Amino acid sequence: MSFPRWLVLVLAALLSGCAAQGAGGGADGPPAPAADTAGPGTGGNRVSFTVDGQSFTFRTPQVRHGRARAGTEVVAASFELSSADESLYARLVLHVEPGRTDLSGTYPLVSPDRDGVRAGVAELLLAEETDPSRGRRMFPSGGGEVRVDHRDGHYTVRFTSTGDDLFRAANAPPVTGELAFHAPS
Repeated sequence: MSFPRWLVLVLAALLSGCAAQGAGGGADGPPAPAADTAGPGTGGNRVSFTVDGQSFTFRTPQVRHGRARAGTEVVAASFELSSADESLYARLVLHVEPGRTDLSGTYPLVSPDRDGVRAGVAELLLAEETDPSRGRRMFPSGGGEVRVDHRDGHYTVRFTSTGDDLFRAANAPPVTGELAFHAPS
């Protein structure tokens, strides 16, 4: 069964706020504690990304992490992070072979409804709502790549993501950034 791309993205936007609250729509599993929990909006988990020359950064003490079957011989390892006020959000999904525990590697970024889901690819969704007059902007991956360094539950993810031609033009400058977080298996 295939869902229209716009429906999937609208649901992701609606449920992103729930993920930060620990209710529905988020990745399966309890939030993983951060290496540093200094208080609300802080923590050892960090997200930074740049869109059209504007940089966004936040820290959070929690990461929602889950693994779920995504297809025949494919498991989706998902990681969700959001700022304390939910104005910034990041979700990374790595599609891997069942049983794979070391997630280090380079993954091409895809748009799942256009490119399909298979082991060895990744999805990235970034959102920002820092200017009320502009509203929420969504940046789902349409192409690009992520480089994942995974050691003992600590992840450093560097990415370059091109537009999906729905929320952002495919020929727009890429969105770049880094996620650094702790999510034990």
